[in-house]
Amino acid sequence: MGNDFRLPEGIETRFIKMDVRAEKRAENKPVIKGQAAVFNQETVIGGWFREKITPGAFQRVLAENQDTIGCFNHNWNVVLGRTTVGTLTLQETAEGLDYVIDVNADDPEAMSVYAKVARGDVSESSFAFQVGIDEWTAPQENSKELQLRNIKEISKLFDVCPVTFGAYPQTSAAVRSKFQSVEEPGLQLQAASGDAEEVVVRQKSRQRSLELLERSLK
Repeated sequence: MGNDFRLPEGIETRFIKMDVRAEKRAENKPVIKGQAAVFNQETVIGGWFREKITPGAFQRVLAENQDTIGCFNHNWNVVLGRTTVGTLTLQETAEGLDYVIDVNADDPEAMSVYAKVARGDVSESSFAFQVGIDEWTAPQENSKELQLRNIKEISKLFDVCPVTFGAYPQTSAAVRSKFQSVEEPGLQLQAASGDAEEVVVRQKSRQRSLELLERSLK
């Protein structure tokens, strides 16, 4: 299924362990239904910051009727549906972002994915995106809590998809830069308060996380 595809640099991915369902509509038409994102649920990204998505974050995507595809494992060579032709439907609910893919019964590759979902071998969802507006909250002085990234607007939604495994979350260089700009002042405050040893440990831990993240993006 074209496994050599990789997402372009600068695109982030997130996944959730939610039910992905394979169903049949009228006239026995196969569909895949899932939830790509959940609102107001904090998730720790790579051990270096917390993140949550605000209700309404996908309104720009929906209002612009962006060209978003449904695919398998973020492989854009395996297209299951597309918003611009009506074979992928997106809906923002109070809980998050839902999607419905009208599977092409004449496409063996698409039906192969449908069969995997129907049997339960594939049961997670993911989405690939870029952020338009986010807000970072630094931890309080002397706090050991990770900073919080609040995503308020998704500027571009590239895909939603059933996935075999939720991969290590990818983040763009811009996000890593923001993370460091928020983290560093907090560490400086903590060092000034006398917790220098703990600051050194945290700095080494954060650097290791960033190195691992960089490797995952190559």
